Amino acid sequence: MKSVTLFSLAIGTLILVTGCGSKQPIEVKSPALESAERLEHRAAASYAKGDSVGAAKDFQTAAYVYESLALVDALASVQLSLARIDSDDGRPVGALARVNRVLNLPSTGATLAPQTLLLAQGRAAALYMQQKNLTAADDALAAAEALCASPCEALSALSTLRAGWHLASGDWITAKTKAVLALGQANTPSDKANALRSLAQISLAQSLFPQATQDGLQALQLDQSLGASDRVIADLDLLASIYTQAGDARKAVEYLGLSRAATTARAQLHGK
Repeated sequence: MKSVTLFSLAIGTLILVTGCGSKQPIEVKSPALESAERLEHRAAASYAKGDSVGAAKDFQTAAYVYESLALVDALASVQLSLARIDSDDGRPVGALARVNRVLNLPSTGATLAPQTLLLAQGRAAALYMQQKNLTAADDALAAAEALCASPCEALSALSTLRAGWHLASGDWITAKTKAVLALGQANTPSDKANALRSLAQISLAQSLFPQATQDGLQALQLDQSLGASDRVIADLDLLASIYTQAGDARKAVEYLGLSRAATTARAQLHGK
């Protein structure tokens, strides 16, 4: 995984787990709506276990239900989750197309919750950074930050993304300031791991190998405790890069081997 793509992890899980909570409450729910919401929760759980195929299937079924009921915000939320899966599975162009369709909905007169728009802008920023389109990433990230001007649950994730943007722009000092801020804002182990991974990348860019190793190992431990195999693999790849650049070939080979084994096992678990 390329270094800049690691920052997309910051916003990804947030999209998947907050979708249902961002919808407008409906006092009386039909069996169809209750079923769609159950599918969303099951999809999020499948994704957390690394089963992107099962997650995508359930999210898509829920999307059909929401679309059939003209529940635009609920449908948009699911589309953002599907975009995350598209990105994970190596379809960044398709992922960005999904996100942009969500972002274009207000121009059609549709009303989206601020949380949905925030998540869409954050996902767009991460995808543009993967494509090294820093201008578009900056615009999307600025829009997300404006929507999160008051304290919100995405604050740490957005700070991590902003750290990644500054790192990609070559501004190591501001990048580190933002990553430290993200670590202080972290309210969940996932946010903390993302911030630590960001700090490790920044230290690596500055050839500060002991600090990069320390932060990378802490991120790995957190992601292992969370059972987040995609993040564990990203951490292992990052540590392999750190040891390679530090000149420790033995440790680099060790972590590269762990990454390859974890990737193979993750695929076998879900029949890929």
